[in-house]
Amino acid sequence: MISVLAGVNGAGKSSIGGAAIRSAGQDWYNPDELARVMQAKFPDRSLQQINSAVWHEGRHRLEKAIRDKTDFAFETTLGGSTIANTLLDAIAAGVSVNVWYCGLDSVELHIERVATRVARGGHDIPEDLIRSRYKTSIRNLCRLTPGLTQLAVYDNSRPLDDQGLPNIRRLLHVVNDKLLELDQSMPNWAKPVAAVCLRDLE
Repeated sequence: MISVLAGVNGAGKSSIGGAAIRSAGQDWYNPDELARVMQAKFPDRSLQQINSAVWHEGRHRLEKAIRDKTDFAFETTLGGSTIANTLLDAIAAGVSVNVWYCGLDSVELHIERVATRVARGGHDIPEDLIRSRYKTSIRNLCRLTPGLTQLAVYDNSRPLDDQGLPNIRRLLHVVNDKLLELDQSMPNWAKPVAAVCLRDLE
């Protein structure tokens, strides 16, 4: 089984989905965590070099898990076609793929959240990449949706709650082609995914 925590940078997928996975006693490949380690270990390397190395390592681990038929959980923006195509190949080969996708109301909010993370010592992502991924990530999710074993889509646009925790809401939940939850006040960014789900469930 392949478990995917997906969403554009700054969406909060690590703190939301990653915490759930670890509370279940599992681990997942978090590229931002590895990037922070590499930045400290190799300060002479550029941000682009580090991001590239981290991306290739994640791709290698995903392909190995598919080839060896082992469970694997990882985090991705789904911004490019390579990971999406690899997941499509896995689905075609009979591998169960589950996606938990987290999004925000606007690309500006993604950029703001990343800037806040960087101010706290976190890993930076160039603004042009965030803007590009905001468009392509949802497109790739729509491509994957028909073959997924499970899909859960979350909106994390609201500020943190009084306890400082994510004030997240689930918009959509589909398991084995059964629609379990559909938020009627779907934000615009998630409507394309909801449309694909409803079309395939007709």
